[in-house]
Amino acid sequence: MKNAGPHPNDAQPDRSCLYVFSPTPQDRTYRIQMDLLDARRSVLLGHNVVVAEIFEDQQGQIGSENLPPEGCDGLRRRFRVPDGRFCVMLVGKDSHIKLIADSCVSFEEVIMRVENEPQHQELTTD
Repeated sequence: MKNAGPHPNDAQPDRSCLYVFSPTPQDRTYRIQMDLLDARRSVLLGHNVVVAEIFEDQQGQIGSENLPPEGCDGLRRRFRVPDGRFCVMLVGKDSHIKLIADSCVSFEEVIMRVENEPQHQELTTD
């Protein structure tokens, strides 16, 4: 898949980032997606995946770090996610986009994509 440029989560370049773009935190699809992920967030962290919650004109989060509205807007522009659209995007440690979906994705799908990353395979075979 295509390269997303320098890793957007510069503070944690050793992790993959699962972006959940949503118009608002009250969006129905966003809430369903987060219900799917929240129960297994510690497993995601164990696979070096940080979850980023990106909203329109509101503060978001990347992992435990707050992201100001300007940062959210910048990420929407960078990844060409139009206003009003829900989107889930997995960016690997290599800054390549591993998954893009306009609807909810399963926890298993995310883990499968992360485990297929070349860097992850090297770590598990050592």
